[in-house]
Amino acid sequence: MRYLFAFVIIMACAAGGLLEYRHLTAGPAVVLPLPRQLLATTGQGQLLPGGWTNSNDVSLKASGLGNVVAGMDVELRLEGTQFTGTPTGSTPDPGQVASACTGCVNGDPVVTEHLADGYYHWQARLHNKQGVSPWRVYRGHLNVDTQPPVAPSINSSTDPNPAKTYHSSTLQFGWQTSDSGSGVDGYSYRLDADPHGLAATEVRTNSQNVSLTGISSGTFYFHLRAVDHAGNWGSNATFPVHVDVTPPGLTHVRFSAYAFNPEVDALTVSFGVTKAAQSIHVGIYRQSNNQLVRLYALQGLAQGQKTSVSWHGNDVQGQPVPPGDYEVYVRTTDQYGHSALTGWRDFVLTNDKIVVSLSQQRLVAYDNGKVFLTSLVTTGNPKLPTPAGTYHIMAKLHPFTFRSPWPKSSPFYYEPSKVQYAMLFRGGGYFIHDAPWRGAFGPGTNAQIGTPGQNFTGTHGCINVPSDVAAKLFAWAPVGTLVEVVP
Repeated sequence: MRYLFAFVIIMACAAGGLLEYRHLTAGPAVVLPLPRQLLATTGQGQLLPGGWTNSNDVSLKASGLGNVVAGMDVELRLEGTQFTGTPTGSTPDPGQVASACTGCVNGDPVVTEHLADGYYHWQARLHNKQGVSPWRVYRGHLNVDTQPPVAPSINSSTDPNPAKTYHSSTLQFGWQTSDSGSGVDGYSYRLDADPHGLAATEVRTNSQNVSLTGISSGTFYFHLRAVDHAGNWGSNATFPVHVDVTPPGLTHVRFSAYAFNPEVDALTVSFGVTKAAQSIHVGIYRQSNNQLVRLYALQGLAQGQKTSVSWHGNDVQGQPVPPGDYEVYVRTTDQYGHSALTGWRDFVLTNDKIVVSLSQQRLVAYDNGKVFLTSLVTTGNPKLPTPAGTYHIMAKLHPFTFRSPWPKSSPFYYEPSKVQYAMLFRGGGYFIHDAPWRGAFGPGTNAQIGTPGQNFTGTHGCINVPSDVAAKLFAWAPVGTLVEVVP
């Protein structure tokens, strides 16, 4: 038989060509070298062995062929299924000489397979008219997953009922989800005020819970979605929360004065609250050193309810505090511990006062209990008397023109009269002021009945002082200075 085989070979050569080996055997000759490397790629780039892709189309490539020009056979099977040696995909035979290769990339043959979801292993061999190479097995697996994770089921341990309002600035969320293919790789979440908002397609956590702090008042929406190892993003899930962490505020704030003499006055602050307050603390502080001198504690103020606190210039032991500038702070706290602090400055506690004696027609100004100045004055005449009582400097005007509230037909009418220093101490137009037209002050200057404004007919109810005294008083006495008009 071996002689017959040799004879056939010799005759074929004599006929001018070598018979192809495959015509004489059961299969092609194994004469080509193994491909050096097998690669799998998708539209997103190279797929590493054991990696996942969410593309059904996977390109299988042989590289490192050297000078060999060849096509490629691929056998791709589901994981757990044995190779049979039968190709499931091929590129055309490129011929025996270097030429363009149909189905090749940069000269390397490529077979693109359309795969269903699953786990695959594969092998490849080269082929051309000379023969084939041995099979090279891809060292790894191809994992295809095109199905995203299911939308997460969200819960909150801090705000469990979406229909209720909660009062914590910390929100905690937990969730459950599943993925039947490659498994969940991570989660993206977002908290905003948009009920239709979406979590971005970026992994923010691999945990199944998150805690968010520093949340303000409002209605918020927690958006969540999962991504699997193949890069499939699942549907967005949303969990609404209602948060109220706004502390009680103050409304209708009023102060009795910005300067007061505790001998006869108190500094009274009155206010209401914008929402129910469980506790209210009113603190009085010395402005020069921020020292707390008095603290008042109130309980249970309803929304819109008003209250007031009066400070008589004493510390917590009941001792008088020194004159000076003071601050007032009010802290309101609700039942959840949310509090707000509001403060005001430059309240003047003073022992200064101006005393006017109607019987003596005399003014004495006391600076912290000591006489600052004294002067004769002229007050209202018997028909327009200066009212006795305790008052305060309400306004200071420099210069100022008085205009008569009486008509010209009235015996009390006067022409517009300009003064340099006017200090309003009682509503209705009662001032301490200079009177350039007057040449006499003191007892008797207000005794006669007649048109006010003359030397001995008194005033319209104001207190006239000499010009130099008016200038000193104006510079010395702030708004709020106590004025006592005594019989």
